[in-house]
Amino acid sequence: MSYYESCIHALPEGSDSASRLALVAKRLGYSGIIICNHTGCEKVFRPEAVLEISSIKVAFGIEVVAPNPRSLKSKVTAARGKYSFVAVHGGSEEMNRAACENPEVDMLVHPEEGKKVLGIATAKAAQKNQVAIGLDLSPLIRLRGNSRSRWLQIVQRNIILARKFDLSFIITTCASSRLDLRAPRDLQALAEIAGLESFEAEDALRFPGHLLDENCRKWLGPGVEIL
Repeated sequence: MSYYESCIHALPEGSDSASRLALVAKRLGYSGIIICNHTGCEKVFRPEAVLEISSIKVAFGIEVVAPNPRSLKSKVTAARGKYSFVAVHGGSEEMNRAACENPEVDMLVHPEEGKKVLGIATAKAAQKNQVAIGLDLSPLIRLRGNSRSRWLQIVQRNIILARKFDLSFIITTCASSRLDLRAPRDLQALAEIAGLESFEAEDALRFPGHLLDENCRKWLGPGVEIL
């Protein structure tokens, strides 16, 4: 199975190098990982070291953080030419919608960070522009009691809305350390607790690989691909 962990933070943002994260992910059963440091920490420590690791694909993306929609648009445009995967760190209704209205965005992650569910307009924009909804499962591991219950309620409502508009899911732990990584089967189990069906969780682990393949294709014009 071509499973991907899609939103990993490596040195200097995380505590482990990209090569160390790749080695651990390979051992856990992943076919590939995507290093997605936040804006401001894009320069990954010794990225060339991952080339020495066989049997796992390592892609470099970015998780864009912006203070407002206007800034977000310019940062996404700049990132699209440099990275094979562009995620946006959402949270507020305004930023979630701005991310989903941009066809250059691959994934909206942390949409529930503002403690509000996705809006209808945001879901429609995500459907139109084929923006995947990222489901960070780390709160399910980290939170306890009422905080976890509230997070689950918001996420489950987002999942229902995403199903209604046939949006794609991507599940991740947004790991900042090799100790944060979980095996694909563990992520699938956590995703089912959060509200996904088993087949949805499996598709969500495969989808980043599909996105990377699509982003690597070069187009001369509408319907004309350069081979």
